[in-house]
Amino acid sequence: MLIFLGAFLILALVLFFVLLPSRPLKGFDLTKIIGAGYLPRGILSSSPSPLETPMIALVLDDNGYNLEQSQTFIALPFPLTLSVLPSLKYSRQVAQEAIAQGKEVILHCPMESYEGNQWLGPGAIFVSMSEEEIKKQVEADLYDVPGATGVNNHMGTRATEDARVMRAFLSYLKERGLYFLDSKVTAGSKASQIGRELKATVLENDLFLDHDPDPQAIRENMKRLGEIARKKGVAIGIAHVYTRNLLPLLKEQGEDWKKEGLRMVRLSEVIPFFLRASEKSP
Repeated sequence: MLIFLGAFLILALVLFFVLLPSRPLKGFDLTKIIGAGYLPRGILSSSPSPLETPMIALVLDDNGYNLEQSQTFIALPFPLTLSVLPSLKYSRQVAQEAIAQGKEVILHCPMESYEGNQWLGPGAIFVSMSEEEIKKQVEADLYDVPGATGVNNHMGTRATEDARVMRAFLSYLKERGLYFLDSKVTAGSKASQIGRELKATVLENDLFLDHDPDPQAIRENMKRLGEIARKKGVAIGIAHVYTRNLLPLLKEQGEDWKKEGLRMVRLSEVIPFFLRASEKSP
């Protein structure tokens, strides 16, 4: 009897898998298995796809000075990307705690500006550096921010306008398999141009949310970011971890974006969207 029952179960399983439809399970998110931000090319055109929902990637700059300040954002129940300055008291701890809580971490690399360089902090890239010095400095900065998947610039109006500096900088990031988010602190940035030449991954900030720290101004910018996402498919915004009132505003807006059908994601999760767009362009 037991032998007959076992044979029947085996036959039932074989028939189940043979007749199983060859389509993905609806709503099944492979990013949870293969890693946030990475989608193999075969999935880019699948349906339903995360890329077909307007996405918002929010980056919080200037982490590393104050641990408790960063922890309040790390605890938020939706995806965020924390940009961490190097060589500060809490740089490594913030990075480690953020990753442990499912957030993404990138290096907030200090880069020379035309003015205000006294606020750069340690680990800065200067235009006077040689290509080798630039690479060594970025390598040292990345050591201070373990687990970083990319880099964005802290200040950097002068450095990002220098083609030689950006070529050395982006060449090293490409070697390491890291992407660059151009914070767009100057319209003269060479990051995208050099990135195309090198075939390096370069993203661009769409909007600073808290340039004006007034709560109403932040609310309006959050709404603008949502509009950008609906229009373009993806919106990247930057805010600063020290901005007063940002935390409650973000909690509120995060819920509103969800109700509006917008999806908050980690920064690396938007990369497949741009890869797909570049493949379609002539």
